[in-house]
Amino acid sequence: EKLMGLLSALDGRIQTQNKIIRELDVLKNVISQRIFSQELRFQDSNGCDFPAWETKKLKEVCDINPKIKSVPNSFYYIDLESVVNGRLLKEDRILKSEAPSRAQRVLAKNDILFQMVRPYQKNNLFFDKKGEYVASTGYAQIRTKQSSRFIYQYLHNRRFVDKVIERCTGTSYPAISSTDFGNIEIDCPSLSEQIKIGDFLASIDTKIDLENQLLKKIQDQKKHLLANLFI
Repeated sequence: EKLMGLLSALDGRIQTQNKIIRELDVLKNVISQRIFSQELRFQDSNGCDFPAWETKKLKEVCDINPKIKSVPNSFYYIDLESVVNGRLLKEDRILKSEAPSRAQRVLAKNDILFQMVRPYQKNNLFFDKKGEYVASTGYAQIRTKQSSRFIYQYLHNRRFVDKVIERCTGTSYPAISSTDFGNIEIDCPSLSEQIKIGDFLASIDTKIDLENQLLKKIQDQKKHLLANLFI
């Protein structure tokens, strides 16, 4: 009876936690749309407006699929199943000799991976790790001298994703070519404003991550209790 009461309390906490995460997701989405439509602007440390945004092609501000010398002899492989909602869920180290032919994107810190197949899923990754990681050619690898965090957030903007989807070919697995992807126009603020935007939106992502970790902890407690019921 005591266990059942605890399970009921945990179910309540799980429900509340899911609600918090949903509300944060909605908040992030609303704020992002307002920022990228330039309805909401940041100011510099003196309270002055930043310069007007400029429209540029993505390939003009980013290096897409930078050329590599060679793939390392062993590495952590990131395929299209490895990333969900911006989170790297699995890290499997494999040998180059056993790697699929798609393992070609050798990553550097602050690279961005953009899902080229079914891009509406938005399973993209801001890569902030060190070490030997190689991604599948199912992703576009994006490297930039602009703010990587800003570009990463911009690529999730609904208007940008709609432009990607318009250029996709195929029905079951719609995909965009790297050439078409690079030709999409984006609105670019000054580097200083990019950094402010990227840091601000990343802080909301961090909060969402913490709430998701708390949710997992509560769910694990529930699993543990349920296992004890059947001992």
